This record gives sequence, structure tokens and C-alpha cells, in this order.
Amino acid sequence: MFDLNQYKLRTKILLRKFVPDGAIRRFKIFKYGADYVPAVGKINFGDLRRMKPMSHDFGYVRGGPVDRYYIEKFLLNSSSDIKGTVLEVGDNKYTNDYGKQSVIKSDILDVNRENKKATIIADLTDAGHIPSNTYDCIILTHVISMIYDYASALRTVHRILKPSGVLLLTSGVGFKIHQNPNCDIHWNISDICFKKILGEFFSADRITTNRFGNIFTFACFLYGIGRKEISEKEYNFNDIDYPVIFGVRAVKD
Repeated sequence: MFDLNQYKLRTKILLRKFVPDGAIRRFKIFKYGADYVPAVGKINFGDLRRMKPMSHDFGYVRGGPVDRYYIEKFLLNSSSDIKGTVLEVGDNKYTNDYGKQSVIKSDILDVNRENKKATIIADLTDAGHIPSNTYDCIILTHVISMIYDYASALRTVHRILKPSGVLLLTSGVGFKIHQNPNCDIHWNISDICFKKILGEFFSADRITTNRFGNIFTFACFLYGIGRKEISEKEYNFNDIDYPVIFGVRAVKD
């Protein structure tokens, strides 16, 4: 009598004996995709089995940091908000890239007086000289985590936004610890926490958050792998449990 279970068992034994492990692995990856999990002890770490990152500068020397892909995706999705009078920190690259002809005036804020591009020298935690109700849009990409008194900074941001003005904010989930004390990450706050913090200034129903990334792109970012070394398919698989960054859009009442 034909025994199907015995047939399957013998087939597996023959496959393991005559088919290379690499071929079996590729077949399983093809069949199961992102759901494929190697057996215990069978993980192929390859180039990632190392004690040091590929680069120590977030991947700039390899084509740019991975997280910048997601920052740009968030701003592209929000490009209709980047209009009128816009404020950005450090430079106005994103204002120009995504606001284009919709921007009437572009201001650059920096606490550092040596920044020749800056049109406003100010600390967001204490910027009383910036008039209230000034900006249609404020872009803060990975800025708030570097400000110790983030609540005062967000209070200023809310004050200088016009009514119906939009804050576009991004923050990373995991970071390299800087050796430079002037470029330090003070906080690593989740989007859930950010929403609560922003709720002190903005109406809760006018705050939306988005998570971008997955465990693979998160690992690539920490390893210092360049953004061009990852495919669009790998970038665009979003796993809300393992984001690389999150984006927050808040509208002033």
C-alpha cells in the first residue's frame, strides 16, 4: 500500500542528500518570501557577521543614509503642505525639493551663527523674537530628538505657525551614539509618545503619524549600508513593529 507520509519523508531525505543547501534555501525564500525563517543554526549571516559597521557615518560614503529615503518619501507624500512661508532648520533643501513654485518665502533657522545660509539665528526653545502666526509650514527632519528641552521647542513651533499651518516632523527610532557632544541625540521617542506630546499644543484629531521601514532596512541603517544598496521592494515593505523612522503631520487650529 502506498504511504504518502513515508514518500514525503524519503523525498526530504533524498533532497537533503543530493541537493545543495544553497539551492534549498533559495527555493524556500522564493516560495515563502518574507515569511521564510531559517531553522535554528541555519542562518546565513554573510557580510553581516561582523563587529563593526560597513561605514561609521550612517552610510554617506556608500551613497547616503537609508533613513533619508523614508524622510524624502514622507515629505513627497506631504508636498502639498509645503507652500507659502516655510521654515526649515539648517538649510532649505527639502523646502526647495518638495515645495517648488508653491513656496513664497523660505526661511532657514539655525542656532549656529556660522551657518551663512541661515536667515534666522535662534534656539527653538527660546525664540521670542520670531513673530507668532508667521509660517504656513515648518519642516523639522530629525531635529527634535537633538533638543533637550523639546517641549519648549514644540511650544515655539506651535506659536509661530499660522492658523491651519502644518508641522512636518520626522524622527528616527534607532541611532548611533555620537562622540561629538554638540551633535548628540537626547531622546529616542516613539511616534505614540510624540502624538501625546504634540497633543499638548495641537488638537488630537489634527495629528497623524506614519511609520516607514522594516527590520531589514533598520539593520542596514545601523550597519551603515548605503541607500542605493537596497531595492525599492525592500524599502517599501513596511512593518509597523520595526520602523526606521516615523513622520508626523500636525495642523494648527
